[in-house]
Amino acid sequence: MTTKQTPKTEPDCDVVVVGAGFAGIYALHQARQRGFSVRGFERGTDVGGTWYWNAYPGARCDVESYNYAYFFDNDIVRDWDWSDACAGHDEIQRYLRFAAERCDVLKDITFNTKVLSVIYDENTGLWSLRTGAGETVVCRYAVLAIGALSDPKAPDIKGVDSFAGEAYFTSSWPKDRSVDLSGKRVGVIGTGSSGVQVVPEVAKVAAEVTVFQRTANYVTPTRSGPMDQNVVAGLREDPQAVRRAFRESYGGHTPLAIGDERFTELDAAGRERALQKAWKGKYVELAFRDTYLPEANAAISDFIRERMQEQVDDAWTAQHLVPWDHPYGGKRPCMSNVYLQTFNQPNVRLVALPETPIEEIIPTGIRTSTETIPLDVIVYATGFDAISGPVFAIDISGIDGCSMKDAWVDGPMNYLGTMVYGFPNLFLPSSAMSPSVLSNMATLAEQQIDFIFDTIDWLEQHGRPLLHPLPKSQEHWREETLRYAKRRPGALTTKSWYSGANVPGKARVFMVYCGGFKRYNQTCYGELEEGFPGYELLASPQSAGTTG
Repeated sequence: MTTKQTPKTEPDCDVVVVGAGFAGIYALHQARQRGFSVRGFERGTDVGGTWYWNAYPGARCDVESYNYAYFFDNDIVRDWDWSDACAGHDEIQRYLRFAAERCDVLKDITFNTKVLSVIYDENTGLWSLRTGAGETVVCRYAVLAIGALSDPKAPDIKGVDSFAGEAYFTSSWPKDRSVDLSGKRVGVIGTGSSGVQVVPEVAKVAAEVTVFQRTANYVTPTRSGPMDQNVVAGLREDPQAVRRAFRESYGGHTPLAIGDERFTELDAAGRERALQKAWKGKYVELAFRDTYLPEANAAISDFIRERMQEQVDDAWTAQHLVPWDHPYGGKRPCMSNVYLQTFNQPNVRLVALPETPIEEIIPTGIRTSTETIPLDVIVYATGFDAISGPVFAIDISGIDGCSMKDAWVDGPMNYLGTMVYGFPNLFLPSSAMSPSVLSNMATLAEQQIDFIFDTIDWLEQHGRPLLHPLPKSQEHWREETLRYAKRRPGALTTKSWYSGANVPGKARVFMVYCGGFKRYNQTCYGELEEGFPGYELLASPQSAGTTG
């Protein structure tokens, strides 16, 4: 017989932070800096978030290291040296460990611990978090820094569990041992960003590589290479000025190169010259100053398709590696200097699933509609249940016992990408309806955590009310997200994980705010400066004393 525990009426700490990636580490630091007691939980054995789990061969960031880093601390900026303009996963994780040590937050994190539930108690106005280890922690403010790409998408293929060989997911590559693919017959399912990165590495050692592609993606050259020390020196001179400038930009980073002329003002020869120059400069997506126009995007899309086909020897393979069904930017574009050329190797072949779909995975390999392909290893590069998936992976219950799954049954609804009606004092950085995956995530992590803790400070200074957005604010924000998505070529007409189309049965809502980082930041702080007119303030049963 078990004894029912009496709910706690006092918090164990002020703040609980779930997750130890870019946002989680900075949230723990901000909590300590502002005098709050804090606990952190991370299901991995180290910090890093997505860069801890995505340790597959070839994994690297496609945002330049000049930008994809913290800027809140001058010494961190000046004391860390990146080896590449687009760092690999291991270097990024080492960097985050370095930052966590500098901020002295490792002592606050309980590693190898998954948070199973986050439950609101209306009698106390507190949040109760229960872990897989059986611990329950009660707090005033819950910050779920769980990331946008952290819940792997399970393959929806018959017979997955029947395979007798080795099986690996790019999203959870083994951390405790090396994976030897030498001389083996390897199947790779998926050709999104992780598939594009892992295939060339697998092809270096495997006897045979069969790539199963459901949807082709745009692939353009990376910006990787040696760091420009002049750029590094400029960043280190005044990191806080850089930090402010990031928030004034559209994408949350140093402005990318952009064409000098407008598509609408050039003739055919001029457009071709601009496109060639942009391709060589690795800014083809911004070849024109009016690159946002559908006709300019169409020209850019056609140009990239031509360049992609030129890199592949076999005409059938080249044709099928090119995305003909959507414009550039409609889905997450990929970057690689070697992926396309890998298909010129004799040990690599492409299977186009729209023509020859997988019927079943069998113990010895994969059976398609036309053949049985024997395999020793299957690598699932099948991506994530993005943005809302990590939220649904936790049992989150708010006012009147309403679950987050019920609140979002028709797709995510929130205000400013951080708070949800019915879940007071619960914060979701990097979640739906924020710039998230279409911005520099490092800058977003700092901006959202600053805004969240500035909000918490305001609540502490105003009698500790409970805060959640008004329903009409959520409806307005969803409309704003849709309004800006309509301006992005292909955003609403392409099936992608931006809108949940990669997960069968998932509500289709475009989940990324495309209005630009500057506008987003101004909107957030406009609420704070005006006393949160877009929110509802509730009286809290808890109104005295802190635990810090």
